[in-house]
Amino acid sequence: MSRPLVVVTTGRKTPSEPYERVVERAGARPLVRVPDGTPLELPEGTAGLILAGGASVEPARYGSGIEPGVTPTMDPPRDELEWSMLDQALERGLPVLGICRGLQVVNVYYGGSLYQELAHTSYRGSHRPAEDRDHLAHSVRACSGRLFELFGPGEAWVNSIHRQAVKRLGDDLIVTAIANDGVIEGIETVDRQVIAVQWHPEELPDDVLSKALFADLLERIRNPEWVGATL
Repeated sequence: MSRPLVVVTTGRKTPSEPYERVVERAGARPLVRVPDGTPLELPEGTAGLILAGGASVEPARYGSGIEPGVTPTMDPPRDELEWSMLDQALERGLPVLGICRGLQVVNVYYGGSLYQELAHTSYRGSHRPAEDRDHLAHSVRACSGRLFELFGPGEAWVNSIHRQAVKRLGDDLIVTAIANDGVIEGIETVDRQVIAVQWHPEELPDDVLSKALFADLLERIRNPEWVGATL
């Protein structure tokens, strides 16, 4: 069986190798796209899309300015690239997996907003610890959707490398996982075409649940009935 092509969007400063490795291990061919001035088009033959981690989403996209005390780390060209990639993936019926920033992109794309700095909120979980990227920082619990089917009702420990998080949930999205302090850690569209998590499974390549997320992307690619299947 041929290996499907999965486009991975990253930023210029975002290491792509962890994403490429897990895509290859899952049985697909990764193609990394960065905002480099080339046409904002998904290549012909693309079978799936991964929105990787990285810089913050431009606050103007959810009707906000930069809040006091927040260090700007935006990448507007990447926002433009990923908005275009999402437009095309949805139009073509391709499955999408969002990771960390990718979850935040998905939420804003669907009309939601973000907490720009979790340290300025009442959430007190360990979401950006000074540890290695594979450090298991806190637990999450799947509560609905495809993540619940993959993970079951128990707690799972995940790594965590983010300062921002979902504030107002986007339209047509459901919450599928929640951290032990209440931060939203998983969202998806009701038709399962778009699934996103707030942690970094690409940094946990041997973790059973991390492997399940990438295997599920391949399952949705190879069995198109997943896309459009309601919960």
